[in-house]
Amino acid sequence: MTIFTGLMGVGGIWAAIFETPSVFRSRKIAFLDQRIGRVGTRFFVGVGGLLLVVLAVSFVALPPD
Repeated sequence: MTIFTGLMGVGGIWAAIFETPSVFRSRKIAFLDQRIGRVGTRFFVGVGGLLLVVLAVSFVALPPD
């Protein structure tokens, strides 16, 4: 679970930095792209990816009982 969460976060950050076309064509991200524009969508995807990486690190640093 932790590895998957971390990889999803890294993928989100990667998509935001390199503006991966397949990600921005997906239905839910394309909806955001229409509403807030490409720059806002890239920011949103990047922050979401960063939060997933932080969550994965917290799972390693503070494992649940």
